[in-house]
Amino acid sequence: MSLFGLFDIGKSAIFASQAALNVTSHNIANANTPGFSRQEIILDIASPISLGRGYLGRGVTVSNIRRHYDKFVQAQLLGQRQNYGRSLALDQSLSQIEQVFNEAGGMGIGKPLSDFFNSWQEVATNPEDRAQRTALLEKAENLTLVAKKMQDNIADTQDQINKDIKNITEEINSLAGEIAELNSKIVFMEAGSTKTANDLRDMRENLLNELSELVEFTHYENQDGSINVAVGMRNLVYGESTNALQVNMNNDLNNDLYLEGVNITSMINKGKLGGMIAARSDIEADSLKDLRKLTASLTKEINLLHRAGYGLDSSTGNNFFNPLTLSIEDYSSGASVTSSSIANLSALTLQEYEVSFDAVNYYVKDADTGSTVTSGAYVSGNTISFNGIDIAITGTVSPADTFFISPLKGSINNFGVAVSDANKVAAASSNTALPGDNTNALSIAGLFNTAIGNLGNLTFTDFYGGIVSTTGTMSGAATDSLSFDNALLKELTNKQASVSSVSLDEEAMNLIRFQRAFEAGARLIKVTDELLETIINI
Repeated sequence: MSLFGLFDIGKSAIFASQAALNVTSHNIANANTPGFSRQEIILDIASPISLGRGYLGRGVTVSNIRRHYDKFVQAQLLGQRQNYGRSLALDQSLSQIEQVFNEAGGMGIGKPLSDFFNSWQEVATNPEDRAQRTALLEKAENLTLVAKKMQDNIADTQDQINKDIKNITEEINSLAGEIAELNSKIVFMEAGSTKTANDLRDMRENLLNELSELVEFTHYENQDGSINVAVGMRNLVYGESTNALQVNMNNDLNNDLYLEGVNITSMINKGKLGGMIAARSDIEADSLKDLRKLTASLTKEINLLHRAGYGLDSSTGNNFFNPLTLSIEDYSSGASVTSSSIANLSALTLQEYEVSFDAVNYYVKDADTGSTVTSGAYVSGNTISFNGIDIAITGTVSPADTFFISPLKGSINNFGVAVSDANKVAAASSNTALPGDNTNALSIAGLFNTAIGNLGNLTFTDFYGGIVSTTGTMSGAATDSLSFDNALLKELTNKQASVSSVSLDEEAMNLIRFQRAFEAGARLIKVTDELLETIINI
């Protein structure tokens, strides 16, 4: 090797040290940057040259800049962020519902319900007194107002959940676009190279972390360095392109999620979206449905007794509360319900039903249990009777058609006092013993402590207590789950930080080390220059 080879070796030392100083400086600058992965320069021996009796070294070369990153821990982090997002959404939503049933805070229907039945007892004590009857009507009005206020508060929470679902969907689409853009940059920078675009990959991981708190997804990396992200088994991001996650309102006025034209709502269980969908479903199926069932049962039981009694004016057959009505949801393309009524109130079970069809028959099934209540040959326009309900369906049906029949959905909206004249309060069981007959008032007052079959053989207060308990349990479970998921997320974050975070002490030592290497390389070139000058001057 000629003397000029020393210049090459010195140059390689300077360039390698300079690159190492750049990497160290980059680490120090990003020590507090969220999601930054510490980088390390990898030095390698430059290819030697062959001499007659061996190989002579040619200095050093930079083979790679390694990103300190643990794929396994990152995968765990993404999964845990999805769990955390779900727990956070559940906790926020269910805690609001818990406040609706906060009896300790003076909210809820417990006290108005007790006051209402106490007023019936006071009417029974003095059945001929109009003042007691007027007070009863006032307590009944208050009961209906509280029930409606509770339903409105629950509806407000559900409306907020639907708004949040729409807002989060927009965030998801924005993140998907940014991920696709980074995919494009990564593919461009890594094309034809074995090196990785470390900083761009960190940026993409940060976006995936944000996305994981919002929605459940899976992802994989393509050979060109881009990634595909799938939500509900449909592509949200595929390489450098995206599909927009869309929101469409269903028949229940709830927002459903669509991707590539397919409803994927039932497939999203984690992230904030999954938590909101689960909370919305729990509220609808438990708290709201049970509150509606309580008011429907009150309406049914009191109206049955009140219609059999007599007022001071000898009137009878009067409903105390507005009568129950049926709510019909039509999922048919060629038929419709042309008439529906509660034909026999005493036979009404307060269950919800689904009517479906095959080629020739109809089937009425309990919506909760799926058991068949009745079935028969479908004839357009004929009345179908079951559990006190009569409906007539007219038109051409197909196996895809269904109808949802509910005596509960409108029970609170329609919950109101039908009696406007205190004289028509039916305290008597006979018109022959007026005005002092109180037997019907005693029967109605006795409902307060009577086990009601439609409520699972519980009293009104016990059934309502069950609603309060269930709501509190769900909210408490969501809070406990949030605490657990938050603690586990912190643990995994710390574990990832132990691999990827920057140690300023270590980088400070690296600065000194590579500075000394740079100075030594420069000294080598200076010495070589002096040697060359000496040879020239000989």
